[in-house]
Amino acid sequence: MAHSKGLWLRWSWRDLRSRWLQVAAIALIIALGSGTYAGLSGYTQWRRQNYPASYQALNTHDIRVATTKGTTVPEGTLLGSLDQLEHPEWLAGAEERLIVPTQVDASAAGSTILVPGEIVGVDVTGGGPDIDQVHVMRGRAVDEGDITESRVVLDYHFAEHHGLPPTGELTLSGGRTVDYVGLGFTPDYFMVTTEQGSLLAEAGFAVMFAPLQTAQELAERPEQVNELVLTLREGVDLDAATAEVERWMDRVHPGLAAEVTPIDEERLYRLLLDDIDGDQKLFRIFALLILGGAAFAAFNLTGRIVEAQRREIGIGMSLGLSRWRIAVRPLLVGLQIALLGVVLGAGVGLVVGSLLSDLHESFLPLPVWEAPLQPGAFLSGIALGLGLVFAATVYPVWRAVRVDPVDAIATGPRSTRGSGVAPLLRRIPVPGSSIAQFPLRNVLRSPRRTALTAFGIAAAIAVLVAVIGMVDSFLSTIDKGEADILGPTPERVNVTLDFFYPTDAEQVQAISEVEGVAAAEPGLALGGSLVDGSEGDIDVFIQLIDFDNELWTPTPVEGSLETESPSVVISEKAAADLGVEPGDTVTLRHPRREGLVDYSFVESELPVSAIHPNPYRFMLYMDLDDAALMNLEGIVNTVAVEPEPGVSGDEMKRALFGRDGVAAVEPVADVAGTLEDAMEDALGFLDVVRGAVLVLALLIAFNSTSISADERAREHATMLAFGVRPRTVLLTEMGESLIIGVLATLLGIGLGRLIITWLVRVLLPSTMPDITVWIDVAPATYLTAAVMGVVAVSIAPLLTIRRLRRMDIPSALRVVE
Repeated sequence: MAHSKGLWLRWSWRDLRSRWLQVAAIALIIALGSGTYAGLSGYTQWRRQNYPASYQALNTHDIRVATTKGTTVPEGTLLGSLDQLEHPEWLAGAEERLIVPTQVDASAAGSTILVPGEIVGVDVTGGGPDIDQVHVMRGRAVDEGDITESRVVLDYHFAEHHGLPPTGELTLSGGRTVDYVGLGFTPDYFMVTTEQGSLLAEAGFAVMFAPLQTAQELAERPEQVNELVLTLREGVDLDAATAEVERWMDRVHPGLAAEVTPIDEERLYRLLLDDIDGDQKLFRIFALLILGGAAFAAFNLTGRIVEAQRREIGIGMSLGLSRWRIAVRPLLVGLQIALLGVVLGAGVGLVVGSLLSDLHESFLPLPVWEAPLQPGAFLSGIALGLGLVFAATVYPVWRAVRVDPVDAIATGPRSTRGSGVAPLLRRIPVPGSSIAQFPLRNVLRSPRRTALTAFGIAAAIAVLVAVIGMVDSFLSTIDKGEADILGPTPERVNVTLDFFYPTDAEQVQAISEVEGVAAAEPGLALGGSLVDGSEGDIDVFIQLIDFDNELWTPTPVEGSLETESPSVVISEKAAADLGVEPGDTVTLRHPRREGLVDYSFVESELPVSAIHPNPYRFMLYMDLDDAALMNLEGIVNTVAVEPEPGVSGDEMKRALFGRDGVAAVEPVADVAGTLEDAMEDALGFLDVVRGAVLVLALLIAFNSTSISADERAREHATMLAFGVRPRTVLLTEMGESLIIGVLATLLGIGLGRLIITWLVRVLLPSTMPDITVWIDVAPATYLTAAVMGVVAVSIAPLLTIRRLRRMDIPSALRVVE
């Protein structure tokens, strides 16, 4: 028995060596599938572990109390009254701070860097801050010795984007200069966001962390604060504590307009943690697509290896060997290929995981980022790889040993019962000699083999089109959003004021008088939400502008901007999610002024006057005449500026920099470009998937050709024996591959489009609810698919020319071994 087992192992090992290129290619296909699946799954586990650990490492606040924008309270007012809470013992810590907007000039030789930003003043006494600690990536932190020296820590993301050194000098609004002594960030700025909803906005927003006294001095607000952050003791219920803080504010500080926000309702916190599950769905889909494509290819190619051995199987049966003994040999080959594939897959998984880890650290650095091996993810990949490949081997072996020996030994056209549909060619006049007709006849006489080969290649092309087509669709969506934002005046500049001003205020009027300004249109920008009781509220950025201005207005794709009563213009995505159209009513939660600086949120029932095409759901527009709804008639906090011809955005930024009342100056083109850069960074993981799919497609194309050469070996030997030149034999193979490649490409593109449609219409609405993605596959993607499916498959037979020229014709024609 031991001798028999050794014989089977040696025999199967001989099979592996005789087809080592095909075996290696199939193993690599499985490795790519199982390894990519393991790598993507492991990346998700890293995020689940490291995100909460990073928040915990910097002692992130549990509750934030923030006064209304532009208002402050004397230092100690909030902190000193915490003993009036119903349960002050629930608190583990509390700190006050001051956050004020500013403009930052970080220009260096040869580059102009003028951006909006903010100063975050924190308590540095005793080595603080203790809550929302500053994680320093380079340089050092600020301490008590820096209070009188105007020193800050600059946001690491901003500095890295612009290539700034770890230390340097910055100029702020009013001409004040500060020295930055290090680069770092706090939990509030793990990812840089803006009030307008932009993510990964580090290119155009500079945050500085300073001692509280330094921030008060730079803002000219001595002993003033506008935020209080609290941490809770372990075991305290966050919702109960938040409700108690709200009651405390109403009871102890009734005249102070402030917002109490628990950490789990803060936008960035929700975005990062909720994003994990959404991204995992997308990762799992792409990983399963790759693994499915690899499994189908392995099924096809492994089955064709067994089919290529059908003559040997038939000889074994005719000599009296039992069917199960004959089946052992190819099954061992399949098992060994599967084992080799999962071993290589572990390496591929490590490489994919490493690439994703490095990519994540480059665009979203965290204080805690550990990427240990995830056994569960790798075991899942190994189990899938082993199971799928072995299953792929069982069926063709079972099919092969069930035929009669005489049918299994038959070669050439007789090996395919009925010769497929090739006899149809007798009734259809086809030009060319018999040899010229060989490619088409070979395709038609073996429809099952043709279909399997085409489906194997199509599976890879479908995944290729789906992955790259998704990237195309995302980028196309961004381009459409950018075109809508730029409109007819792409050179215009948005000016954000540091407070709310009357339209006739000096700070507003002075902007239109700046040299180089051709036109200026004031506006109002506020935060709010569309109330949807069934699915949850939709956060929106409310922009009130004059709908009769000549600079820019939203483009209605449905409805009209002309209305006689207050109304809203919402995005197509918001309209679809709310199930409304022009003329329907929505509930808008928005701020309303109740005093000079006091605000409260109210809900108003407003009709939808129009729908705009911007893909971002949070963009909502109203006519400036409707500001009375907020009790802000005649009040503005933004100004849209059109430069004179020949005046660049940088020149306009420089002209407006530091002016009284100006908090930020941003060319609209820069804002649109920032959104595009952010999306491209976020989609970087797809580049890893795209690379895996390209290699997968090439391997399948090569392996299909290599196995086809084995299947056609006897026919090629016959042709050579009759004097046909090797070049002619090779051309017939290339012709057959061309036909199969065209069929596979068309099929793969069709399947890829179906996958994209399913992803966009079913998956993305739940994983990326704030953006509408339009399906728009670039011509270059179709060209890539054609190159993979037609060109690569057609020229793949060239890889067999050396073996064709060195063929042992008598051995190839021998029927009995």
